[in-house]
Amino acid sequence: MRTKFILFFILSLCSLFLVPVATAQVQPGDSQYAVSLHVGYAHNLTYASYANFDLDAYMPINKHFDMQANIRTSTANFYTMGVQLRPKFVLPVGELYLEDRLMMRFVSRDSFRDFVHAFSVGYKMQYVNVQVGMSNRIITPLPYEKHSADAMILEPFDAVYRVEAFVRPQTSPWNISLCISNMDNYQVERMWQPMFYLGGWYDINNHWRVRLSGKYKLAGMFHLNAHYYGAELRAGAEYRF
Repeated sequence: MRTKFILFFILSLCSLFLVPVATAQVQPGDSQYAVSLHVGYAHNLTYASYANFDLDAYMPINKHFDMQANIRTSTANFYTMGVQLRPKFVLPVGELYLEDRLMMRFVSRDSFRDFVHAFSVGYKMQYVNVQVGMSNRIITPLPYEKHSADAMILEPFDAVYRVEAFVRPQTSPWNISLCISNMDNYQVERMWQPMFYLGGWYDINNHWRVRLSGKYKLAGMFHLNAHYYGAELRAGAEYRF
């Protein structure tokens, strides 16, 4: 099973680059193909301080479909791969989209693998982006023995959500956003564990964009004794074709 999972993710990530970037017809205001590299500092009560190195690829195939791939390497000795597929439907006001999200994390330090599949429906306007859906999770030990199914942890149903607001239209050369969600490109949490995000970007020119974002996470969010669990600061540059 481990080999099948790894092969599936490699093929999914590689397939993103089979579409020739040079054929994309980018019009003013349209999304552009982009590759970004980010470095982050994080701290939580489980791993203490550690650094993250992220590589992201965004591909708007056409006005009705886009896809994204993400890879993270962490000095805390865990590694994350993910892919998102988004069919889109243009409305008189805003855009309705579906998102199919696959993510796998190999936590080598604790010898387990976390596989998450999430499907959600979203609605996006210039100032707001909202998503809601369902997810399922499979956690297995490393190395995985296919005959040891009793060691597998299955979480068949959970909710995912995202509410994000922007201070300027998303087509602006600079922006600031505030978000509450239980998922991002590298993590899908249980529904009772929201994360808070503050971020922004600035366009240096038509090709280069710099980004800065922060994440704050509480433990026991929906209980009486909610307290700090972890935080992350992430900065990087994005090149748009």
